[in-house]
Amino acid sequence: MYQRFVSLSIQFRKNYQHAKLDDITLLALLCWQVELGMTNQRRFYRFLLSLGFKGLPERSRFNRVSVNALETLQWVRFGLVHTVIPNPRYTIVDSFPMPLCHPIRNHRAKRLRSIANIGFNSTKIQWYYGLKGSFEVTNQGIAVAYTITRASIHDVNMVATLVDQYPCRQILADAGYLSRKLKAQLAKEGINFWAPKRRNMHRTGIDDHLLKRDWRQVGSIFSRWVSLFNPEKNRAHSAEGFQTRLEQCLLVDTINQIN
Repeated sequence: MYQRFVSLSIQFRKNYQHAKLDDITLLALLCWQVELGMTNQRRFYRFLLSLGFKGLPERSRFNRVSVNALETLQWVRFGLVHTVIPNPRYTIVDSFPMPLCHPIRNHRAKRLRSIANIGFNSTKIQWYYGLKGSFEVTNQGIAVAYTITRASIHDVNMVATLVDQYPCRQILADAGYLSRKLKAQLAKEGINFWAPKRRNMHRTGIDDHLLKRDWRQVGSIFSRWVSLFNPEKNRAHSAEGFQTRLEQCLLVDTINQIN
């Protein structure tokens, strides 16, 4: 996958042959870290040393190299999404909160302050400090596009970004994405954007039960991701480190779903 999908400018970058840890071994280790459920990079490094793993760089250098693998992880995952995964019948758009601390510390938390803020979690009916992840997944349950924003950003504002990453002719969403302007804008691009209407809205006579059933499966997909990627236990202190950890989990999940 590395040789097939990763750009040659990355594979043969300057002094690549002098690296203590080659890219393919690093990718394998990062995927293994996800399978082991280790969110702490320092703990994972000590674990590798305890196994007698040789050829590792110094610990702080290993952490930097892992964070710098973000672009390589993205190349491999994008390659899988666009070449291996068949064209889906529809995609599902939804978001879920990524709290970085317990609610009691909302106004004292400092982690990732440059990109995080306080938002409302409508599922748990509580305010939280952290980020919001907006995702587009296929009917097979594979993530094909995502964006990470502040917790206070409205879900509707992220749809255009997701569609730019992975356009699909049929997109399902929940009632939080109801917007006539958005629906009309996507219709001009040949995209049918469906969201269930509220009880007080005019009914068209179309039976939406099947579409609602398909949309609800996104809940099980998100719970699967949370088991792999627990944002509350993510020790990253930079936006790049946070996203790298997320990319690790998405790549492992994509490979597992394809297999």
